[in-house]
Amino acid sequence: MRAKARWYHGGYALYVAFSFVYFHDALPLIGEAGLPTEVGALFLAAFLLAKSVGFLGGAVASLRRTRSVPPVFLAVVAALLLILGVTLSTAVLRLPFFAFGSAESAALLGLAAVLLGMGDSLLLLLWGRFCSTLSVRTTYLFVLLSYVAALVAYGAMMALPAVALMVLAWLGFGVMPICLQRSLAQTKADYQRPVRGLAARAAGALWRPVVLTALFAFLSSFTLLVSGQQSTGAESAQFTSTAVTLLMVLLLLVPALFSSRAMDVGAAYRIALPVSTGGFLLLAFLWNGGGGVANSMVAMGWLIADIISWCMIADAVRKTDMSAFLLFGLCEALIGLASLAGVGAGFFFATHIGTEIVTLLVLALIVVYLCSMVVLLVMKDRRMGTLSVGEGAGQEGVGEDAGSARAGAGAALGAAVGTPSGASVGGGAGTGQAPVVEDRAQRACDRLAAEARLTPRETDVLRCLAQGRNTQYMADHLCISENTVKSHVRKVYQKLGVNSKQEVIDMVNSDEV
Repeated sequence: MRAKARWYHGGYALYVAFSFVYFHDALPLIGEAGLPTEVGALFLAAFLLAKSVGFLGGAVASLRRTRSVPPVFLAVVAALLLILGVTLSTAVLRLPFFAFGSAESAALLGLAAVLLGMGDSLLLLLWGRFCSTLSVRTTYLFVLLSYVAALVAYGAMMALPAVALMVLAWLGFGVMPICLQRSLAQTKADYQRPVRGLAARAAGALWRPVVLTALFAFLSSFTLLVSGQQSTGAESAQFTSTAVTLLMVLLLLVPALFSSRAMDVGAAYRIALPVSTGGFLLLAFLWNGGGGVANSMVAMGWLIADIISWCMIADAVRKTDMSAFLLFGLCEALIGLASLAGVGAGFFFATHIGTEIVTLLVLALIVVYLCSMVVLLVMKDRRMGTLSVGEGAGQEGVGEDAGSARAGAGAALGAAVGTPSGASVGGGAGTGQAPVVEDRAQRACDRLAAEARLTPRETDVLRCLAQGRNTQYMADHLCISENTVKSHVRKVYQKLGVNSKQEVIDMVNSDEV
């Protein structure tokens, strides 16, 4: 499903821009305020812990709830939490006329981090629900374009006075519920409780990207504490972070916009590995020099992995009809906990082992070796999937081969018109050409789906109906419950204006289609 671009989709870019303000600037501002390193570690740990708890809470609630909570209500709660968190952190770190002692500052920043983490997790769950109704390509472009817009807005906001920035944050988070409500109103998603087949299918598709993203998240948080980012000037860190992030996002975006070839997701992880580990090697020589460029490079490995895993989680939700809150909640909670572990390990390393150049160089070499081994083992002989960037593409999900999918669909549809899957009409066996009858049936289903504006899952059901399949077969074949199948069948009938399976078969076989 493709959602037409509207102004309110920019709410995600607005969220990303303010996340840069209240999270990426935290350590340098804590250092400029003269607070000890422990306060910075406390802020990051409280933020990540609250965020992980928020994700887990969303996942558990999706399993136990009896009534659906309106998304706009959750968005309002998230906005209020973020507004309170931004106000507290701004008062401590950006407004000099508030004089707090070290203990009071640590307590207030800890509370601000908890509020920000809870609000952050709620907003991400809601935007994840929106992305799960889009095709993989649309999600990928949506996220990257949002990052570009967010970085431009963040660069403009850096010059604003602290009070103006805080007021702007209030306004930005205040309109977030409106943006989310309108974005979600454009989409329709029916979720069901997970069954064994669905859970196995989702786990098989997601464990690799989650493991890799968790690895890069650990490294990024570890580097924040080891690199002495707290002693880096805020303006220098802001400029470096913005420039490096924008460059990396553009490198990811340009091929998707201008290439007609499918982009291998696995290749993106292979890009993240040298970028992240290269930052570790620079850390031994630059430490926090160059505005924290070494830390920014390690963080870019996390950014790349996070964008790809986000797209894959959204695609898994779309394919399995499982709750977006469940899959995003569980996956993002694991990634958040890995990042939290990185904060703890980095703080321990910096305070108990030291940051001499020899120590950092040995650490960097060990990290490069271990990360390379992990990435190679996780990705060994497995394609992570493709992000389709061709014209009209994007309906093929992550983890499946488009050619195989088309061939399978053609063979299945051939059965609907009485043609054996191995038979060839108008072409010899082994020529590699799809049978003419199968092509016509497939085109008929595709044309009907486009004209009736069927969702990808409803299109799958239409193809099964065209074969004369029963409810039990569709439930097993599509890994969804029979009740969900019946719901999709009713919607297909309604959109096509028919009342029976035979009428669907007649429409597919009709010369008029």
